[in-house]
Amino acid sequence: MDKIKNVFIVTLMLLSTGSYCQSNYQNLTKELLKEYKNSNLTGFAVSIVNTDSILYNEAFGYENIAIEKKYSLNQRFNIASISKTFIGIGLMKLVEEGKLELSTPINSILPFPVVNPYHKNQKITVEHLARHTSSILFGELGTKAWYLDSEFLLEKKEIGKTAYNDFRCWEKNSKLELGDFLRESLSLEGEFYSKKNFSKKKPGESYDYSNLGAALAAYIIELKTGIKFNQYVENFVAKELNFKSGVWRHISNNELPTSYFQTKVETPIHRPILYPTGGMILSCNELTQYLIEMIKGYNGNSQILSLESFTTMMSNPDNGRSGIFWELNDNKVGHNGGNYGTTCFMSFDKETGIGKIFMTNISSYNNEDLLKEMIAIWKKLGEYENKL
Repeated sequence: MDKIKNVFIVTLMLLSTGSYCQSNYQNLTKELLKEYKNSNLTGFAVSIVNTDSILYNEAFGYENIAIEKKYSLNQRFNIASISKTFIGIGLMKLVEEGKLELSTPINSILPFPVVNPYHKNQKITVEHLARHTSSILFGELGTKAWYLDSEFLLEKKEIGKTAYNDFRCWEKNSKLELGDFLRESLSLEGEFYSKKNFSKKKPGESYDYSNLGAALAAYIIELKTGIKFNQYVENFVAKELNFKSGVWRHISNNELPTSYFQTKVETPIHRPILYPTGGMILSCNELTQYLIEMIKGYNGNSQILSLESFTTMMSNPDNGRSGIFWELNDNKVGHNGGNYGTTCFMSFDKETGIGKIFMTNISSYNNEDLLKEMIAIWKKLGEYENKL
């Protein structure tokens, strides 16, 4: 009789817990829907995960406003700078394979020398690139790092001065191979070379977030593997995560979603030359799967990298703000991304193992109100992450 009573009590507790979680799931959906209706967002998708499952996963609003195409968990969107985390994985795999060390000077690998003109005797290492302490700056090169597929027809009043000026610059650019752009930017004889592409601080001395330095790290992966970086990542996500092909926005035949300026005007198709630093397109479901695998890896339960490599990648020996292309903030590990037509947040808590994702197809550039609306949604996910 006691055994039957105990089984009944356990069953009742499980049903009660399940009902509690289901109720909170529904409550979160209601609150996010309210946030969406009170916002200027076009649409968005979110996820909450732990080390082995999806706790919450929903989409709101529209991918395309004009035809009322709903925002989908399966539609691929640009994840912007979250793409850099795949450079980090590539570097750590090369370390495990014995093909380089993080301490390896980059000039022992590159086919052209890269030297900070203010510190000519200071070596720049792979680790400097990965932790954004290389002294290589992106700066004015942003006007040269994108190109358009078609004529730019929008007016300044439609999208704002900054966006208009950027797209006018990009309209003049032509597609360049990754290595060619880097050579032209960092080699002393390069067309885009300038002392402004370097900091006056020594390599390793200061954190300066650099798309140029990140692209150089991806190029090093190309040189060490003999495979174009985009194909290297395609192979990786197919093998390790079972993703379908077509994860890069710079490939002209890959399907691209509708994306919007902060004014809700559609962005023209613009493609990155430094594509490894921000050019991946993944669905919310795919990014969710990736984040779960990264949480597993941090806890020693992934076949992608060893626990030692995950620990190195997601920490900083000097308590700095960057791992190996992963951003660090107290106990949080992750990366954010933003560009014209996209804003993405992704992180997990080292202690709880709970992670969150937010992605939308509208940019928050020069619009503090939009950014506040996105942050409010992110905070709402945080309120519920331990209740699901």
